[in-house]
Amino acid sequence: MQIMSNNNICSIHILRKAKLSNTKIRKSILEFLIQNHGPFSIEEIHQKISNCDSTTVYRCIKKFEKHEIVEKCDFGDNISRYEYKCLEHHHHIMCRSCHKIEIVKYCFVKEMEKILMMQGYKDVSHKLEFFGICQDCQNESG
Repeated sequence: MQIMSNNNICSIHILRKAKLSNTKIRKSILEFLIQNHGPFSIEEIHQKISNCDSTTVYRCIKKFEKHEIVEKCDFGDNISRYEYKCLEHHHHIMCRSCHKIEIVKYCFVKEMEKILMMQGYKDVSHKLEFFGICQDCQNESG
């Protein structure tokens, strides 16, 4: 008898809800993204998922993006990165030197969205990423 992990059950449920076929590769990619908060490039995901090529990973991620299972993050470096679209809204900060990415949980822009909706706009959303030099890189150069 095979024992299923919570992430395995979760990935199956997410795929069913999106009406996507429950393939081994899709489950593997989705479980990786659920377990490891990204964002990750296609290449990084491909390195972590065995028994598939990067084209398959790309197709799966694009399908997940279309069904709003993953979200694309753009840091202006021509590398598309993806993360599981969790319920908790957040932003990221990327180190300009080592390219480490960390989560920024607080979002002050939510207040601006409310103001824009009061002005009559509907379905208001935003994307915001921060850039700086992390403490480790500051210590190396200083």
